[in-house]
Amino acid sequence: MSASTPPGGQQADPQLLTRALQLLAEVGAVVASTTELRPVLEVLVNRATRLLGADEGSIKVLGADPGGPAHTFFRAMEDPRLAVGSWPPAISMSVMGYLMARKRHLATPDLLNDPEFSGLRGLETHVRAVLAVPLVVDNRITGFLAVTRREPGRHWSDDEVQLLGIVAGNSAVMIEQARLRAEAEEKKRLQQENDRMERDLNLARTIQMGLLPAGPVVHGPWDVHGRLVAARQVGGDAFDIFSIDEQRLAITIADVSGKGVPAALLMSHLQATLRAYCDGSRPIPEMIAHVNRRTVAAATAGKFVTMFYAELDSAAGRLRYSNAGHNFPLLRRADGTVEELDAGGVILGLFPDATYQMGDVAFGPNDSLLLYSDGISEANDTRGDQFDEDRLAALWRELGGLSAADAIARIYQEVESFRGSAAQSDDMTAVVIAPRPKA
Repeated sequence: MSASTPPGGQQADPQLLTRALQLLAEVGAVVASTTELRPVLEVLVNRATRLLGADEGSIKVLGADPGGPAHTFFRAMEDPRLAVGSWPPAISMSVMGYLMARKRHLATPDLLNDPEFSGLRGLETHVRAVLAVPLVVDNRITGFLAVTRREPGRHWSDDEVQLLGIVAGNSAVMIEQARLRAEAEEKKRLQQENDRMERDLNLARTIQMGLLPAGPVVHGPWDVHGRLVAARQVGGDAFDIFSIDEQRLAITIADVSGKGVPAALLMSHLQATLRAYCDGSRPIPEMIAHVNRRTVAAATAGKFVTMFYAELDSAAGRLRYSNAGHNFPLLRRADGTVEELDAGGVILGLFPDATYQMGDVAFGPNDSLLLYSDGISEANDTRGDQFDEDRLAALWRELGGLSAADAIARIYQEVESFRGSAAQSDDMTAVVIAPRPKA
């Protein structure tokens, strides 16, 4: 549609054309000066409302997705007695539907009493007299421009219809260009934000993985080996292996509820607490109770931790431990029998006065122990079936004689094979204590 030919093909009044061109020139200047859509729409609505002496102006711009969000702006004339605001959804949808179906302007002195809109009769609204014209780009309606009066009875003249038609016809492309530029800028901003978050998460992962033991640990006749595979860049699983003294080695595995940065932060706090407080100078139940109180203080709402803590005494051949709600580790004896280590108490982070029990079992030079998180036992295949604890226990019985590193490799291999093409849904962590291979 050209600036000199309004809808209907009639020649526009020269003065009317001049006013419309001035308005369009202002809109064009704003389009050229900004990548944002809102200033363009505000200028267009404000000027059109003032030119037509309306109470309110409105513009709705549809996005690329017809079902997606639309941009709508309103303007009231400088009269404090006028109570205007957003159109009721029924009116907005009715006007938009009319314009899309008829592909022409709507001019009515009273929307609520117009036979075309019988469904709106009796609606409480400040939108009564309406002049609305479609915005069209490449034969596609991309929205509408409208002016309204709050009192019924305003008859819109042919010149007014022409004016709004000229403005809409020549501004539609500018608005579409501004919308596309704004979307491109927003997409670019979101991409930059995503890239920054990705860098931060990768850094957090590097830091988190750096808190894990650097490699296998040798203690007495055993090797201790651990592996963590996070479901995201950072996760809520962790394990630790550290010496208490020449005889005792601390081994722990823990799982924070949830995943991502909040879980990782709570896990880092737990790891620091364990290192600082579990020094072998106090009974294990007392140490775990203290760790629990610190976790309660640090945990955000809804967060908790399952944890298994053990001290392997090579001189006494004993394993002393406490299980705070974690998956029961599997102790495989030299004869192949498997025992679950379940002594302990409730999960960490919920009850500040929780108490814990200590388990104490013999641990010989040919015994082995598997600690694992539920990301392994609850790994799902494409049908939703779980690897489950029984399958893991059966596998653990079969792995007797393997080194700690080889046993962990087999466990992960079996879980991956079971899962197939199904995505990893949770962090997977395993720690194995096994006899050192004989030279």
